[in-house]
Amino acid sequence: MDADQDIHAGLYCTCGEPVNEHDRFCEECGRPDPTTADDPTPAPTTRGVCTDCGGRDVGADGYCGMCGLRQPSGREHVEAELGGAAAAVSDLGLRRGRNEDAFALAALPGGACAVVCDGVATAPGSEEASRLAADAAAAVLADRVPAGADPGDATREAAERAGEVVARLAAGPDDAPACTFVSAVVDGPDVTVGWIGDSRAYWLSAGGSCLLTRDDSWAAEMVERGEMSAADAWADRRAHLLTAWLGADGGTARPRLAAFRPAAPGLVLICSDGLWNHLPEAAELAAVALDGTGGPDGPLGAVRRLLRAALGAGGHDNVTVAVIPCPPPESSRETSREPVR
Repeated sequence: MDADQDIHAGLYCTCGEPVNEHDRFCEECGRPDPTTADDPTPAPTTRGVCTDCGGRDVGADGYCGMCGLRQPSGREHVEAELGGAAAAVSDLGLRRGRNEDAFALAALPGGACAVVCDGVATAPGSEEASRLAADAAAAVLADRVPAGADPGDATREAAERAGEVVARLAAGPDDAPACTFVSAVVDGPDVTVGWIGDSRAYWLSAGGSCLLTRDDSWAAEMVERGEMSAADAWADRRAHLLTAWLGADGGTARPRLAAFRPAAPGLVLICSDGLWNHLPEAAELAAVALDGTGGPDGPLGAVRRLLRAALGAGGHDNVTVAVIPCPPPESSRETSREPVR
């Protein structure tokens, strides 16, 4: 049969070129999935218009088939606040193509809780993993703490639930999404934090600030074992390799915990490494975060200032920050416990 006779009537690529019925790609423009039409007028094959070129060829993977631009996901910059009880921000940063961080907040009768998860960039699907993990963990905390559960026990349950959610995303041994986990619960005058991976928690106060977590990373392990100095370990190319994470290949999620009752008012800060890689010291974080937090901008102003500081220092990674005042403001005591992100 002549090649021209083999072309199926009414089947055209979006570029207008006729294609064969069983073609997977257009020989003219190289695009997949030819479109059936009653005439050779190009028709959209997908879900949406490219925000850059206007082309109607945005695929399910989020990329434009015309210009190649990855379309906005809605997670490039996200902010949330619970009145004066808590606030968080997550930003793409200046060097990354997608935001694989996520956060979730929930109000509690005696304060608030927050969760931050950072998707592992080398593991496919980690963008979804971080979002689902943060939501699942915050939902557990928002349910268990008001019901009378010990915040430490609730944190363990939250991490385990988040780990189960992430593990279910795995499609095989070489396709296991993964993320870090850090949470904070402010329940009246008490603070409880839990973590898996290298997302961190800090206590920030005018009376003294400190790091509350110890990274689950190669560098931290070398220093803890006494095998290397901190300077040498953090200068090593293996420094940021995780030794614990959430995911099907990460084993059972067992967070480490820290709990204390602050002697003076301050902020509990939890964050991804996109912040602390630029500002690792508690004192410098406090200098930025506490500048005006007692004023009208409150916790939201604090997270915005911390984000600007990270971006101003280079913004090499996604940046996610959440803060909870302790003791909580009285106005937060009766707010909704529905998680927000």
